[in-house]
Amino acid sequence: MTAQNPRLSMELFALNQDVAALEASLAGLEGRARLDILITLAWALRQRDCEYALRLVEQAEAMLDHEPIEDTKVQADLARLLLIKGEVNWLFADLTQAEQQAMLAISIFERFADRIGAGDAKWLLASVWLDRGDVHNHAKWLELATADYRLAGDALRVAIANARALHFAAFLDAPGTSARISELFDLKSSQPAAVMAWLASALALVPGLSGDQVTAIRAYSQAHLAARESGQLRQAILNASNGADAFATLGDLDAALEWDEHALALARSTGWPSMVGNTLMQTGNVLRLLGRRDEAKAMLLEAQATMRELTSSKSYTMTLQYLGDLALDAAEPQAALGYFLQVEQRITSLGEQYFLLRCWRGQANALCRLAQPQEASAKVAAAFALASREGSADEQIKALRIYAELYHLYPLPAPDGMASASASLHFLNQALAVASTINGYIVPSELLDEVANAYAVIGNYRLAYTYAQSAAAARDNKRLADASIRAVAMQVRQETERAYASARYHQQLAINEASRASYLQETNTTLETLGLIGREMTANLNKEAVFSTFYRHVRQLLDVTSFSISLLEQDGVTLTGSFCMEEGRALLLSDCSVDDETIFTARCARERQEVVINILPDDDLADSSRVAGSLDTVSLLFAPLLAGERLLGVMSIQSIRSHAYAERECAIFRTLCAYAAIALENAAAYAMVDSAQLQANAALQELGKAREKLADHAEWLAEEVSKATGEITQRERETVYRLSKAAEYRDRETGAHILRMAHYSELIAKGMGLSVADRELLLEAAPMHDIGKVGIADHILLKPRRLDGEEFEVMKQHALYGYEILKESSSKVLQAGAAIARGHHEKFDGSGYPYGLKGQEIPIFSRIVAVADVFDALTSERPYKKAWPLEAAVDYLKANSGSHFDPDCVSTFFEHWDDVLEIRARFQDEH
Repeated sequence: MTAQNPRLSMELFALNQDVAALEASLAGLEGRARLDILITLAWALRQRDCEYALRLVEQAEAMLDHEPIEDTKVQADLARLLLIKGEVNWLFADLTQAEQQAMLAISIFERFADRIGAGDAKWLLASVWLDRGDVHNHAKWLELATADYRLAGDALRVAIANARALHFAAFLDAPGTSARISELFDLKSSQPAAVMAWLASALALVPGLSGDQVTAIRAYSQAHLAARESGQLRQAILNASNGADAFATLGDLDAALEWDEHALALARSTGWPSMVGNTLMQTGNVLRLLGRRDEAKAMLLEAQATMRELTSSKSYTMTLQYLGDLALDAAEPQAALGYFLQVEQRITSLGEQYFLLRCWRGQANALCRLAQPQEASAKVAAAFALASREGSADEQIKALRIYAELYHLYPLPAPDGMASASASLHFLNQALAVASTINGYIVPSELLDEVANAYAVIGNYRLAYTYAQSAAAARDNKRLADASIRAVAMQVRQETERAYASARYHQQLAINEASRASYLQETNTTLETLGLIGREMTANLNKEAVFSTFYRHVRQLLDVTSFSISLLEQDGVTLTGSFCMEEGRALLLSDCSVDDETIFTARCARERQEVVINILPDDDLADSSRVAGSLDTVSLLFAPLLAGERLLGVMSIQSIRSHAYAERECAIFRTLCAYAAIALENAAAYAMVDSAQLQANAALQELGKAREKLADHAEWLAEEVSKATGEITQRERETVYRLSKAAEYRDRETGAHILRMAHYSELIAKGMGLSVADRELLLEAAPMHDIGKVGIADHILLKPRRLDGEEFEVMKQHALYGYEILKESSSKVLQAGAAIARGHHEKFDGSGYPYGLKGQEIPIFSRIVAVADVFDALTSERPYKKAWPLEAAVDYLKANSGSHFDPDCVSTFFEHWDDVLEIRARFQDEH
């Protein structure tokens, strides 16, 4: 998914890392570009964060109000926004509204033959009908959605839709679904997360329904993680609940409860009635199995109330089933029968025979306890017949045991074909016969105990004793089997926990990488902006103009409520309030002494270091700590204005927002202060020129008068004139020197150049085995390699032809200028930038500048940057030259390996040539 092409990135379900990239790209966008990202992001967030998604929908709708409604693209955008709102309504159980919005979206999408949009709306309709308990309409709309996806040629959506269909087919025909999965998917190949959220769930249901819960749990875990990664939170919750159910079936109720509680916490965070109700229902059933009946009943009743708008859904029906089971456990057969009858009314439309079997068995048990043997017998007969048709041996055994209990408790007519000594034995022996047909089936000790009791009733104590021994052995075997199962369950639990931890780790890595890329892009943009600001500021020769320019730019880059400048007087003690603004209003700023220990401006001047103050609500600070205005600022940043080692004054910005100035803001302000110091030096130097010229004119006037009055002292006057002229000349020389030192800085490199060479540098560093921390430091510091060029005059820096010898000597100074600008910083990045600025024109054979360092004497960062910078400069077009062909640049680097360049850096660079070309293609110059 790429933010550059949001139309192509409107996937059915987006990955977490792609959503993070979309969010990062939204900042700073305007117009149609912002609108496209808003819609794409809202669609991706519709299940991740409904509230946030709806806020984005509102922003997009407000922007579309200004677009022509007849435009096809605008219509498609409106339909997509309608679909987002429809899905949120579905999640919050407003099924009627969701259906209406989906149908309206379909009519819009189909009007413009937008098959993808129409398919997505039909996907939603399938979900709506499923929550209504109508499996026929669910299947119909899912098939229609799949057909649209096929017509659109969207293979990924087709795969997701097929996987979803298989998930539901598994409940009805597990063996047939297993074969169908193999036909549609290559399980040896990796599948996208959006597909695995459904496919792994189907792969869990197939073995789970046949008793292989270990395989099922592993698949449910995979499905849950894939659903979280692809933003399908509803499916993630259901997979966690199903995994809990598998643990419960396996006998590990503690693990089942942990999974259920995890699913419930996730469901409650969404507030979706269907999911909250479903997870309450599953958790309540596990609590029932643990014997915690009061807690179980409270959970199940809360689930029933939560799903009061979803009474036709499968989850609501299962809640009634579990309430019936709980009533049987609590010896409340009448209440149990009521619940089971409600289940039977709803179960038919769901089309899942397994749940009908459980319902009829429950009714038979309740009727048996209510002394209604005829009715109970009819229900158990229906359950046995259905279990036989479905080929479920386990359910046949359960039905036959209920038959035996009925005939033991009540005088019922003898069953057809009875060959045993009693009717109870007749059914129990049938149950044993069915059990013998199941490969690997362990006969329950309870069944053997029932057979033993039945033989004891008819007086056959020998067989009663034999079956009693078998029951004891079965209990021992079951304990061993349970221990083995628990061991397997524990292993599966550990595997899933490791999988979750790994998924969270990789997800965090992706988020961090997106954040770092965004930060680097922001840093490069800020550097370019700072360069432009520096050129504008240093062009001003008037002190007041410098103040105004600085104030205008600092407000654009930072959070500024108040701004002030205090300049140090010649006495080195007095700080004069020279400029102060608060929210656009000019204020008077009081003078202070450098020695005043109550004022932060004075402290900053004394220490010659930044001072950052964050005022807490209960802090008791003197009013002099803040700019004297009407607003109480709580974030204060003071920085010294330094020209080399000489203090010019102190600059301060303040904000009413707490903790407004972190390291990034301090670094930007530090750079701006450096430019301001240069600009103030320029202004002071030109002021000195004006003063010197005035003094020279005055001196010449005095000399003229003296010449008229003292004509006979001509020689003396000539000597005095010569002396005055010498003083003027010396003063002018000093002024020229100061102006030269504070000359205007210029830089014409493009942002794409610094991005390319920075990434080339990181690539070389990685290949040479530098640590991750060093590589990241180099990536951030490399763009500052030529920052010293802001100190080179335009006629040299911008000259379209080769520089002559003297001009080149001046140009070489930019290495030292860059070092001087950056060296005083406490930031590791800026310190690294200083070293790179100073050393990236040194040559491996010692013929470089500024110090003629040789070989390993040159810092490794500078050696790396030298290769990256020269390569990109050669292959980039500039106003004064054409770009070299790649082959020519390659030949140049190889020819100068060992003389100009570190041979290790050169060889590493070409070892990663494919990556070099990828970087070059990624960061293109704008034309």
